[in-house]
Formats: sequence, C-alpha cells, structure tokens
Amino acid sequence: MHTDSVVVSLAQLPYGQCAQVVDFDGGRAMVQRMVMLGIRRGVPLCVVHGPGPRGTVVQVGGARIALGRGVTDKIRVMPIVASAAVASAVHQKAAA
Repeated sequence: MHTDSVVVSLAQLPYGQCAQVVDFDGGRAMVQRMVMLGIRRGVPLCVVHGPGPRGTVVQVGGARIALGRGVTDKIRVMPIVASAAVASAVHQKAAA
C-alpha cells in the first residue's frame, strides 16, 4: 500500500522506511550495476542503516547492500507502508 504518490530519491528516505523502486536518473552503467545487485524497477527495499553523508544500507530481498550518496541520489523510489511483519523482520536483521 502506498503512503502517497510522491516519488523521491532513495537518499531522502529515513531509517526504517520501505519503498518501491520507480526509476533511475543514472546512466546505463549505473542502471546495469543496480540490476546486477537486484535493485530493479518495481522491487521493494527498506533502509536499514543511514541515510548519512556517505550513503545508505538497504535491504533488498535477503541481501543488504551499501550504496554511496551519489548513487542513492539517482535512485527514484515511492515510499510504501510495509506490513508490521515485514518491518519487524527488516529491523531484526538490521540489529543482528
């Protein structure tokens, strides 16, 4: 369920926020790298560390991925409301 239809950069999401990837502002090489990491259009992800001046760590599926600030500025996402079970699982994995 979407909180609203606002599309923001991944760098703008606070800790614990989940979102769905909408688009990329980067070039072809950057998009290809994101796809190889599992970050594709339509994929949900959650912020598990950061954001900070050096970047953000996101949970995508079963993987945690550290992304620099330059990259997070170029990933466009739509914030979503995660179910309580999903949010709890993300926070437990982040604490581990």
